[in-house]
Amino acid sequence: MRRALARHASTFIVLGSVLALALSQACNSAAERTTPIQAAAEAKPKPASPGFSPFLNSERCAMCHSHSPDARALTTQAGDDASPYGTWQATAMANAFRDPYWRAQMAREVELEPSKKADIDGLCLTCHAPVATHTADLAGSSRPAVEVAAHDSLASDGVTCTVCHRTTSTNLGRSESFGGRLDIRADATIYGPFADPTPGPMRMHTGFTPTHGPHVRSSALCGACHTLYTRPAPDAPPYLEQAPYLEWRNSIFSDEGGAVATSRTCQECHMPDGGSMRIARKPNGTDFNIAVRDGVREHAFVGGNAFLIDMLRLNATELGVTASAAALQRIAGATRSQLAHTTARLTLLDVKRTDGRLEFDVRVENLTGHKLPSGYPSRRMWLDVEIRSGSKTLFESGDFDAQGRLRGIADELALPHVDRVENASHVAVYETIAHDLDGRTTTNIARMATRAKDNRLLPRGWKRNGPHADDTRPIGTEGDDDFEGGSDRVTYSATVPADAPQILIVARLCYQTIPPAWASALETSNTEEARRFLRMNAKMDHAPEILGTVALSVP
Repeated sequence: MRRALARHASTFIVLGSVLALALSQACNSAAERTTPIQAAAEAKPKPASPGFSPFLNSERCAMCHSHSPDARALTTQAGDDASPYGTWQATAMANAFRDPYWRAQMAREVELEPSKKADIDGLCLTCHAPVATHTADLAGSSRPAVEVAAHDSLASDGVTCTVCHRTTSTNLGRSESFGGRLDIRADATIYGPFADPTPGPMRMHTGFTPTHGPHVRSSALCGACHTLYTRPAPDAPPYLEQAPYLEWRNSIFSDEGGAVATSRTCQECHMPDGGSMRIARKPNGTDFNIAVRDGVREHAFVGGNAFLIDMLRLNATELGVTASAAALQRIAGATRSQLAHTTARLTLLDVKRTDGRLEFDVRVENLTGHKLPSGYPSRRMWLDVEIRSGSKTLFESGDFDAQGRLRGIADELALPHVDRVENASHVAVYETIAHDLDGRTTTNIARMATRAKDNRLLPRGWKRNGPHADDTRPIGTEGDDDFEGGSDRVTYSATVPADAPQILIVARLCYQTIPPAWASALETSNTEEARRFLRMNAKMDHAPEILGTVALSVP
């Protein structure tokens, strides 16, 4: 039933991502560009009062920035909750520290390199429990271990309100901000996207002074954590673990050289448009007499990991998830909807049927402003192409089993890029495959040294002479002239009976965030975190998400 649903139902599905694992300092050699973020004048930080805390938990922000049945603020015209707290609570960002797969991967990294535990903990927590990291940095103390952070309510808040909204614009868009190295200061300034904020209520209840900060709308803010370099050894070259921001810079979506008709920031794609509304209400639940703001963005942060959101919902009590099941289902549904409708497009081209042979091309288009898939390097997608005659399957490349494994493929981490498919062992899989310093394939982030394969679809408008082209170039696609910015074209050639009646070609683009080979790599770990994840993972539905489907009848 799972397989049938995955293959025939209209499935909702993006990318993004969950904040990925950072295991070393960001590479200072990454190309830098001056952007409007640095060019804009920064508001002068306000001095903090004695005893002032630089961060607050999300519940304090929820006093005024959550939905109330007695207020029209933070409510859509349909009456739905559009509040920052209500829409953020069920996201991967809110649950970044609770993420059981990240915790398992991190524990495995430490298990393999115990002497590096302090470095791994400190750097991983920078993006998954940023309050714990920045609190230590501001105090001039050592960054906490993950075991200590686990008992800190602010750490369990994940990427919480006062991380993004307390970040200054100073280093955004520059290499010194990458790896989650946000410039957060021990002052009382908090930034928002709207001009002329009303300061009194926030000062009274939090001690912060709300200040107009256009940079909170910028892709550079997201790019700080979503550009991650690691090093397998102190003297080894940096390894680009993920780079959605750098990929976006070399796309038609970038606005850093001046906005054009195709420009879209990360927030415009991944934060749903809530419309016009008041952005706060009184702590007693009634409305403030404040202006209605236009262009309010919900904090749903729709990424590409519906699988994680489902796992959080199914294990909410054990993982300490505070969002309701309904809120988690809403985010998972929004994720699948965005992936299914605005992420990719398939087209069948040049179909030719001659005696005993059927040939055609499948064109795959990336509709996004970053690679597809992007983010954490486990993510992959592939073409499942089937040729049928009636109820009989004559040929299939990319078939999968109930665990999401590709049928007939012995080693899923050794598949080359293909431009022509002639049998079931040829599968067009778009992914990253990493090697360690000894040239062995690895799924351990700390050991990744080179990319043996990176044929993920390039963003729309990617250019070989564009920004960060060397860092984001494809690997292993040499000789494939139609693998270009925004698309790829794969030729299929199959033997079919000459007397077969009408034939149906069905092509699907399948997507996984945690492929079986990545999950099974944790089976050798003796850590409790790995055992917990594997136990939870065994109970999940592993049918891949479907990003696109196309079918054509051939007489």
